[in-house]
Amino acid sequence: MNKKNSLILAAVFIIVIAAVAYQIIQTRNSDQTAQEALMQTVDNKALGLSFSYMGGPDGFTLVEPPAEQKGILKAYLLLPSKAYEAYKAQDVAGEAPAGMNVFVFTLEDEATSTEAIAPQTEGASTTPRADRMTRLQEWATTNTTITSFTTAKGAPETIEIDGLKMLRYKADGLYQQDIYLASYKNRAFMFVGQYNEETDQTFTEFQKLMQTVSFN
Repeated sequence: MNKKNSLILAAVFIIVIAAVAYQIIQTRNSDQTAQEALMQTVDNKALGLSFSYMGGPDGFTLVEPPAEQKGILKAYLLLPSKAYEAYKAQDVAGEAPAGMNVFVFTLEDEATSTEAIAPQTEGASTTPRADRMTRLQEWATTNTTITSFTTAKGAPETIEIDGLKMLRYKADGLYQQDIYLASYKNRAFMFVGQYNEETDQTFTEFQKLMQTVSFN
């Protein structure tokens, strides 16, 4: 093979490699664009809460049931779209599929629930008020039928999301539960991820959802 033919083959090879690389990049960009298009954001300014989740047929469907129970301000139920469609098609209602749930509850008046404040006037009470996390644990324990706090698997850990300290713990139920609790602006926020195994879509997507949570 002469040098001219070798150069031509080399040039063709480079073009082919470049074309394949370009196609891969375009496919990745297309996939990323499609994924971004399916991202849905809930932004409830009245409650000071926002979060994002993956929508679409391979993601989750948002259901907003009426807040009929006393103390509940808002409920967001995020159910795997395919499982939710199958659930609705059942002739006899059964257990709802494992999903991701967000609840907002009313707490006590803010004037009685702030952290320890020095007395402003002579003769004022010097008894320090309970701090935010203590009050949150007290609320969780009082409302354990909702929070599953007293049946937590191990002691809850304190984490921080968007600058706000939260309690995180796991509990058993119909499904395994990964639970986050926070208190902010006279409200309690509970985030629940339900799953059978930590390899389940609901568990992995719930971790992604928690990374998008913002309080404002």
